Amino acid sequence: MEDVHELCRLRSTLESFAALRLQGHPQRVGILAALREYLAGLQRAAQRSNYAEFHRVDMKLHRELVASCGPPELVQSWDLVAASLEPWLTGNRRTHWPSLMALYREHIYLLEAWDSHDPWVVEQATHQHLEAGWYRASVKEGRVPSEGDSLDRVASFLSTHHASRVSMEWVAMNVGYISTSHMNRLFRQHFGKSPYAWLRQIRMDRASQLLSSTDHTVAQVGRMVGYKNASHFVRDFRDSFQVTPKQFHKDRK
Repeated sequence: MEDVHELCRLRSTLESFAALRLQGHPQRVGILAALREYLAGLQRAAQRSNYAEFHRVDMKLHRELVASCGPPELVQSWDLVAASLEPWLTGNRRTHWPSLMALYREHIYLLEAWDSHDPWVVEQATHQHLEAGWYRASVKEGRVPSEGDSLDRVASFLSTHHASRVSMEWVAMNVGYISTSHMNRLFRQHFGKSPYAWLRQIRMDRASQLLSSTDHTVAQVGRMVGYKNASHFVRDFRDSFQVTPKQFHKDRK
């Protein structure tokens, strides 16, 4: 099992390299559009519980990223690692992912992270995505991590995907492998607040960094930290810092 873990780490390193190159790629928009087209195929396969088709489309999605953003040597290395992981991946999905829709949603979060302009988010999301299968197998096979590990995984996932509209129920089940009520208790015990309140704090901290160090508009910053509605962003920012984002930005200039 440890050999599988090492291969998962190697594959995530290769894909992280490609995903980071995507950030400044001249064909970035087109590549992202092509990657999103694979999501439709993943959704169709998941709705039919077609594991073979889901796996085929999934591998094409990841290889498309590497082939579009990496040199030929990177693609060759990825092909070798992917071939080594192939038997484990196909067996792991059928055994440990009773709902392919949950795995489909994980890919939505991954592509949203790849679309981010934050290199840390891109790299973390890629590693978390490819570690998830190994971790899920470990839990299902009885190598249950401690509660602290569950909390750390959830906190890390929320920090990485702070700009996404995450479902706390999905996160509890598919990231922490605990119930939503248990996750809420752990967050209140360790952080003194609910998971959503903790996520909002992450968003506000990131927003303050962006307002202090960039010339993005308030609306742009709001979208970058996960707010579709600018007025909601202004409300939460004022609650956190006692000033509006516009005033905060002006005071830092």
